[in-house]
Amino acid sequence: MNSKLLQSIPIILALVAVLVLAQPNKLSLIMGSLIVFAGEAIRVWASGHLIRNEEVTTSGPYAYLRDPLYLGRFLLLIGFCTMAWGYNWIVLLVGLGVFSLYYMPRKYRKEMARLEGIFGEEYTAYASYTRSLLPRLRPYPRARKRPWRFDLFWKENREQYFLLGTAAFFLLVVGRYFCC
Repeated sequence: MNSKLLQSIPIILALVAVLVLAQPNKLSLIMGSLIVFAGEAIRVWASGHLIRNEEVTTSGPYAYLRDPLYLGRFLLLIGFCTMAWGYNWIVLLVGLGVFSLYYMPRKYRKEMARLEGIFGEEYTAYASYTRSLLPRLRPYPRARKRPWRFDLFWKENREQYFLLGTAAFFLLVVGRYFCC
């Protein structure tokens, strides 16, 4: 079986659990929506700056933190569980545990080694200044000043698929408020 498919199974099960356990109310929908919006906005902003394997990306959100796409994903997890409310604190705790204890350390090890191998000291200097998920107040001193680019968002990073999936799941959670 394809490894990407196997990796998707726990995510699909978690999404189903969020919907099954969902008991949203007006406040949870408002608060969770704000967090979801922030998470997806960070992902869209980051994907319009990221040029994979060609440079150490330091423009846009990458000037303030190393992993804005992961921060966006983290906020989506919190936001959707907040929106859905009910017993989703269980999904949130499990999700935060998996994210913190498995996903981020694994990504950190693999990605840091890969990027240090490609970019050497340039990446090491950048990584030593920026934090992974907690933005700095001051940008990286050698940050590039480059505008957000639609072609990077759409063609290079294909973030539109993640955005569509996020919007669809958002509507499903909101739908639980109106139908159940």
